[in-house]
Amino acid sequence: MRTALRTALAALVLAGTATASVVSATAATAAGAAPAGSSACVAAKTIPSVFGGMKVRLVSSADSGASATLLDSRGRAVQTVNQSRPTDLADGLRITGVLTAKPVFGQRSQGGPTPWRSTAFPALSADCTAHGTLARTLRLDARTTVQIFKVSAGHYQARVFQDGRLVRFIDANSRAGAALFGDRTLVLDPVGGTVGWRGAETAVSPRLGRYKLANGAIVKLVKRDGVYGAQLTTAHGTFSTVYAKGRPVVAQDNVTLVVLGADGTLSNHIYGKTVQKAPVYLGA
Repeated sequence: MRTALRTALAALVLAGTATASVVSATAATAAGAAPAGSSACVAAKTIPSVFGGMKVRLVSSADSGASATLLDSRGRAVQTVNQSRPTDLADGLRITGVLTAKPVFGQRSQGGPTPWRSTAFPALSADCTAHGTLARTLRLDARTTVQIFKVSAGHYQARVFQDGRLVRFIDANSRAGAALFGDRTLVLDPVGGTVGWRGAETAVSPRLGRYKLANGAIVKLVKRDGVYGAQLTTAHGTFSTVYAKGRPVVAQDNVTLVVLGADGTLSNHIYGKTVQKAPVYLGA
């Protein structure tokens, strides 16, 4: 599917100075514009516990599902339930539908026939929840699989699992989406194509300034209002700056593919190269 991805995205490259960028859904901005985009696909709220003086922190995450943490009177974590352990009978905690779009938290102070008190988790937007029809499943290695869903024409989503646990979510609605996990980068395009690579990224929160890629392209890493942005310059010209507000964003021409994570990580793939290399810092 690499050819499909390259063909679909390369169509947006313009001759001379490039004025279009390929980015994850709702996360691009033109150069000079204020950073904008989707949230990190995380929603949280705190509710009273059935145990006096305690509270429960509920978190919905597209990347890891629902989790609930019991907090003591000082705000310290006592116990957590999540996708790895959705039920804790000893502490009266459970999550129903931990990886669904509408998980429900249940709590009770006693066992046996004591009824559970139910609370809905904070809802995520439609672009932050996997839905649609399963199109195919990719196996990246012995530990990692990817489920790709077709939502509609021009809209695909993917869930990345490692050892059976959800670790990343990707949304590609009209534009490409991406995920960085471990030393891997995975890009999903809006027609379901994917391209992935390993070991070609910078460290978390790298220095701002210019980076050179293996094919001579330049990426300028900037930061505005606490949000990282990247501007790609290739032989086709200079692309608009894209900002990773919450989720990774993608920029490319017909040869160069760059992913910027919300933590400032830069990852790149050069088509035709058998070995991918991390961007090299040039200076401010």
